[in-house]
Amino acid sequence: MNNLRFPLLGLAMLMVAGCGSDPLRRVDALAQTPAPLETPISTARQVLADAPVCCDAIKAFPFQPIPANFSADVTLDASAPAYRFDSGKSFFRAFELPRESKSFEIRLYSQAGDTVLAPSVMLLDGQLRMTRLLDADDFVYVPAEGLKGDSLDARLRIDRTYLDNSGNERYLVLFAADADGQTVLQHPAKAYAKALGNEPPSIPDPVAQHSPVGVIKMVLIEDKAAGQQANSYVPAYSTGREMGNELPSIRAPAVLPETQAYYRQGIDAALASKDLERALRLADEATRVGDAGAKAYLLERIEIK
Repeated sequence: MNNLRFPLLGLAMLMVAGCGSDPLRRVDALAQTPAPLETPISTARQVLADAPVCCDAIKAFPFQPIPANFSADVTLDASAPAYRFDSGKSFFRAFELPRESKSFEIRLYSQAGDTVLAPSVMLLDGQLRMTRLLDADDFVYVPAEGLKGDSLDARLRIDRTYLDNSGNERYLVLFAADADGQTVLQHPAKAYAKALGNEPPSIPDPVAQHSPVGVIKMVLIEDKAAGQQANSYVPAYSTGREMGNELPSIRAPAVLPETQAYYRQGIDAALASKDLERALRLADEATRVGDAGAKAYLLERIEIK
């Protein structure tokens, strides 16, 4: 029955939604399920336990340069290096982000099947100091829709307004945040009923156990607005001491209008879809990057509604 999940749901949602779905969020539902999603949890954990630690420090990570139009499935399994993070040992993939591009958004979709990898994302500046750390709580379960399967999703923005700033976020590391939990998925029969406007059947939802191996689709999308200029802008750091790195005390600059607009549009979209949890996370992140009025804006929008 599990093998029918994506094709059945894909047909149902295509009949209802037509071709209006975001193509960047689509995963070929008819393709073979990636091997990491079929690996038994016990086997995956043993493979991780047996994997050698690749590096003594983050600065020794094998960072792979990626272009501004990057879009690909990133596999975390025995083919990836392993490292002992503060949260525990994990397979990881490390990327050098585009430096000369416009500001851009990164969209991440951790694909779910019998298992799912609950991701963590580490962002670092040009001196390999950590600027942000996203964990499993920053990823939201999104049920299968159209040709996109079940996944744990997150979106973040990388600022490239001032290209000559060494404090820009230059590197991204993907690894596992939680290999012991689980995610309850929406049963395909319920999704099919909803797509047809019917009452969903009262049946148990499948559960995807969190695994140390998995597949994450990563998509970079450049801002449409043109133009950057040189300046001394330095992004605000969200924390003081993480991963053994002492971060300097830097006064947060005034938030850029483009950044403020990005987060407030995201808050509006989250509220429009009745996703208060995402709206709160966006308000928190906006506050960390210098938008002191983000939480007040969220409260105002809630009161208006």
